[in-house]
Amino acid sequence: MNNGKLESPLAERSATLAGIPTRSFANSEELAQLKRELLQAEVRLAKARATIAGAEVDVKVLNTRLKALAK
Repeated sequence: MNNGKLESPLAERSATLAGIPTRSFANSEELAQLKRELLQAEVRLAKARATIAGAEVDVKVLNTRLKALAK
């Protein structure tokens, strides 16, 4: 019984040899792009967290100075 599963890999190999991008190639490019975008988002998140941490330190220092001056 032929359900078409054997023809698909052969068609993909033929398309690859002919220089036509296949679905798996497009998926690997999309996967690589998504990985780059994820890495960029992680970098932005790390920078945002560093900014927040710096602002928290600033607030603590300023609060301490304010309390010291108010005494």
